[in-house]
Amino acid sequence: MTKEMLSPEFYQTLVRRSTTLISVVEVSGVYKYISDSAHKITGYHPEELLGKTIMEYVHSQDLQTIKAAFDKLRTTHDVEVPLFRFRTKDSGWRWMEATLSNLTDDPQVNGYVIEARDMTGDKKAQHTLERGQNFYNSILQKHPDAVFTLTPDGIFEHVNDHICQILSYSKAEIIGDHFTKFIATSFFFEANKAISRAHNCEQTSLEGKVVNKYGKVRTLNFDLIPVCTDHTLTSILVIAKDISAEKIALKELEKLSLIASKAVSCVVITDAAGRMEWVNGEFTRVTGYSMLEALGKKPGELLQGPETDQNAIQEMKKIFYHHEPISLEILNYRKNGEKFWFHMDISPIFNDEGQVSQYFAIQYDVSERKEAEKKMLLLSEDLMRHNRELQQFNYIVSHNLRAPVANIVGLVSLLEHMDEKNANFVKVLTKLRQTSHGLDMVIRDLDEILSLRDSNNSGLSEVVCLNNICGEVVHSLQDRIEATGAEIYENIPADVCIHGNRAYVYSIFHNLLSNSIKYRDLERQLRISISYKTEGDQHVIIFRDNGMGMDLQRFGNSLFKLYGKFDKKTEGRGIGLYMVKAQIETLGGSINVESTPGEGTTFYLRFNKELF
Repeated sequence: MTKEMLSPEFYQTLVRRSTTLISVVEVSGVYKYISDSAHKITGYHPEELLGKTIMEYVHSQDLQTIKAAFDKLRTTHDVEVPLFRFRTKDSGWRWMEATLSNLTDDPQVNGYVIEARDMTGDKKAQHTLERGQNFYNSILQKHPDAVFTLTPDGIFEHVNDHICQILSYSKAEIIGDHFTKFIATSFFFEANKAISRAHNCEQTSLEGKVVNKYGKVRTLNFDLIPVCTDHTLTSILVIAKDISAEKIALKELEKLSLIASKAVSCVVITDAAGRMEWVNGEFTRVTGYSMLEALGKKPGELLQGPETDQNAIQEMKKIFYHHEPISLEILNYRKNGEKFWFHMDISPIFNDEGQVSQYFAIQYDVSERKEAEKKMLLLSEDLMRHNRELQQFNYIVSHNLRAPVANIVGLVSLLEHMDEKNANFVKVLTKLRQTSHGLDMVIRDLDEILSLRDSNNSGLSEVVCLNNICGEVVHSLQDRIEATGAEIYENIPADVCIHGNRAYVYSIFHNLLSNSIKYRDLERQLRISISYKTEGDQHVIIFRDNGMGMDLQRFGNSLFKLYGKFDKKTEGRGIGLYMVKAQIETLGGSINVESTPGEGTTFYLRFNKELF
């Protein structure tokens, strides 16, 4: 090396052009000299830093490191300073490492010399490497399935806890061993074939069996992901899911399906949301829907129709909230639109976590039974109706005929002892004719009842005007009315008519008017009013008298019952009001009563206007 090379100019150029930031600071840390490289590294020109302290530019979290280095220089000539952050002109930070030398004893320097090197790139690379390693470790250790890596030769490199749990070996017992140590013999060929594909950088998915430390076989689903650099295999990442439980469940389902497919009842298996996963052949035969048409759909989407009971549908939905077995019957529709009845037994199936995974339903076609029940119900209703009509017929025969027959007998007896020239002869003869006409009317009514009964008619067959019936009844009971001195007030409009059975209406009016006469108060004149009013969508006929009245608290519950007679002193068998109520209800109406002992009784007959 020549003397020219060792000149001050040589050293100046070397320092000025160096990529290392060289500076001289006083013992207090104030900059005395800074090399030109400061601008390239920090953005500051040297003159911007002169007179400032290094502490002004060091990150607050790294100040203690710099101060400790300065303290060591008091007793040591050279100090290595680990990584610290230095603020740049644009307010960023550069990672630096430095060597501090104490040259306070050199008169040419008289300070601390700092050689600082920019390590930002290395720090970022290290950070990236650490992030990558943390990311890899996070995937490896925290993945919900078993994750491990193999060398290209099939040796375990890294494993997570899940694969250790499956194999019942510790990490130390697995790492370094060949994968074939842990797999079933039947899986050798497929496993080695997958490794061969990995050498060609091909990803593979396959299913195979492993054998744990205690000889227990488990079934896993493997995904082999080759890690290649320049088309050369460097490692194999394997993600494995334990599907042993699913395989067992599938086998059980296959057994169940085999049994269910031979069952004579319809069997349906749905998922937790109620969508069909499997149906047997009987379901297809009964409903007309194939398994392909049923899969993925809810049973109601295929089978329910306009007449399906909404209450039954809501009852069926309860299983999704309460997770309890239910049984019900519901009207469904076949594929061809034909209606049929299903009896359904639905049960939830729970997994190991206690959650519903599926629903199992057994269904029976009970259409024939439902049809038989319907016929039996109709037959029962028909028998009850016929029995009711027979009771009414019997009552009319025994009750409505009595008054006109008694009148005829009495009038004939009078005529037998009366001269034709007698002034009352014509009057008695007229009454006999009227009574005979009334008797004929009752007989014709009875004949009509029989014809209605034979034709299965419910009794609503003709227009009956209530004003006319009321007049006929009053006239038929005229002798009793006159004999008791009763006053009758009729106020029913002529246009108030109903569609019904004339004999029933006559019997109703006859009964109520007869009862008012029978249960009159002997201490005062009997007054009876028969009036009409309208209430909303109903017409109301009001029978009111000032007779004996009744104690409804004592007799109200039995008033309209058969043989519900409350006054033992009066004649009668106690079937009149029973028949009145039965006849009114047959006509679609209702009857109510108000009564006070010693004041009188009021009956309210109500009929819907639609029946008028």
